[in-house]
Amino acid sequence: MPLGWERINVKQSQPNKNVVFIKPLPGPDEKTSKDYLERIAAQCVPIMNKHHLAVVSLEEYEPNLEFWGVYSPQI
Repeated sequence: MPLGWERINVKQSQPNKNVVFIKPLPGPDEKTSKDYLERIAAQCVPIMNKHHLAVVSLEEYEPNLEFWGVYSPQI
């Protein structure tokens, strides 16, 4: 956990001790989104531990339609 942050009365185990909060968008797909975010957090454990990284919040955001379909060619 990041220094200065502590979860009290945790209701379920965390997939990554370096992530304090996992926040999906509210709505009908919230459970699926939370599952994906927890899987992502679990996959990041080795990298975060190796580089001593921690984050307070892993959150889902609305898609940014401005960047959909933008092509960046490889140089």
